[in-house]
Formats: sequence, C-alpha cells, structure tokens
Amino acid sequence: MNIYPPKVIPYYYVSRVFMYDEVNGGLIRKDNPNGRRPTAGVRGYIQRRLSIEYSHRKFFEHRMVYLYHNPNMDQSLSIDHINGIKDDNRIENLRLVTYQENNFNNHVAKGYYWETYTNGWRAALKLNKKTIQLGRYETILDARAAYLRAKKKYHVIEER
Repeated sequence: MNIYPPKVIPYYYVSRVFMYDEVNGGLIRKDNPNGRRPTAGVRGYIQRRLSIEYSHRKFFEHRMVYLYHNPNMDQSLSIDHINGIKDDNRIENLRLVTYQENNFNNHVAKGYYWETYTNGWRAALKLNKKTIQLGRYETILDARAAYLRAKKKYHVIEER
C-alpha cells in the first residue's frame, strides 16, 4: 500500500517517447518499436523508465497510458484496472478513481469470516476508514450474499 502521492509525469515526455499500442494496449517506445516488451514487476504492475531532465525514473505504465489519452488528468488520483488484471493496460480497462474507490475494486477481499466464539459467519466491509458490521449468519453463502449486497450499496465508484 502506497501512502505517498504518485509521482507527477509530464505529458510532453510521455507523448514524445512513447506511442500507444492499439492492438495489445500499453506503450511502445518510438525509438525502439520492435524491442522487447517490459514484464510485470513483483507487485504485478509494469514499470517503464523515462528520462526527465537528466534523471532516469521509473513510472507505472498504466499511469502513462491514461495520461497519454487524457493529457489534463488529475495526477493526484489513482488509476484503477477495471478487470483487476494489473498488467492489462488497455485504455478501456483503466479509469481514474480516488484512493478509496481503488480499494473498492479489490479482488482479494471477500468481506466475511468465521467467528469461533459465536460459531457463525460474520460479514463486514470498510468505508471511510470505518468497519461496517453487516451481521452474523448461519452459512457462508448468506454472509457472502450480505457482503455483496452491501458492497453494491456502499462501494459506488463515481464516473469522471
């Protein structure tokens, strides 16, 4: 989890160095169009090196793809992969969201757990740094259904 704001990327450098790959998504260097494509790093995101004012820095490719198509984007916001695949950088799979909205699309969280002391399933979700308890349920299916209903109600991602 990154608590620091993302690095600001000047649009001029991205448009000068890269072109968008319409077929596969992602970026291709203009000076090396047939070169090898970068692979995803440890966290699953593709990073690209960009020289800005004599310093070499790495930036996430999904941020550069979104900036390439939206030069006036608010770079203080996050970029969300809609389908949850971190190296799928097609522009139609990317959207601009707040940090909290980006966490709404977390595909790892399941929203329910077994409580040993009550011998039942408990459902809960987080909103604005607070946990909303959704209740205790007899079966795992009931707890999951309660979580999914609450997620649809509370975890709304605003269109930008």
